[in-house]
Amino acid sequence: MDYYDIDGILSENQKVPCTCNVSIPGLGHEGREVPAGSKVELPFWLAEVLAVNSFVSIHMPAPFSSVVRNALKASPTSVLLRDICTTYYHFAENMLHVISDQQLAQLSLDTLRKRSLVIADGALNPHGALQQNSDFINGLDDFEKYLLRIAHSTHRNLIHWQNSTDN
Repeated sequence: MDYYDIDGILSENQKVPCTCNVSIPGLGHEGREVPAGSKVELPFWLAEVLAVNSFVSIHMPAPFSSVVRNALKASPTSVLLRDICTTYYHFAENMLHVISDQQLAQLSLDTLRKRSLVIADGALNPHGALQQNSDFINGLDDFEKYLLRIAHSTHRNLIHWQNSTDN
C-alpha cells in the first residue's frame, strides 16, 4: 500500500472477524487481556500482523460472505457494492494476501469485468446511461467511481481533441 493512498488506508481499517489463538494482554476493552479462543473484530491492519505471527486466525468478513458471493454471481450489476464495502476491491486484494481463496479472487475479477461494461457505458454516454442506471452508479465502490471519472474524462478529452483537429 502506498503511504498516501486514502483507499488503501480505508480498506485496511475494515473490521475482520478473528479468533484469538493465544491470550493477548492489552487488546481488550480498557486494556484488558483477551483470552485464547475469544472471537474479536479487529481492523485489518492489526489482524494481518497478528495472523502472520499466529496470534489470531482470520475469518472471512461480511463483504465476502456466501450471501454476497451468490448475489455477485447471479447479477453483479444489481449489487450495490458501496453499501457492502466502500473499498470492496482494495479490501478483497488485502484479504487475498492473508487468506488464500481462489474463488474470491476469480469472483472479484469477474465482478469487475461485468460491472466495468456498465461503467464504460456510463462514461461514454453520460446523459442516458447515468439517468437509467442511477442506482447502479450510486452503488459503485470507490475504485469503480475512479474508473468512471477517468473514463469520462478521457472520452471528453478525445472528443475535444477530435474537434480541434477538424478545424
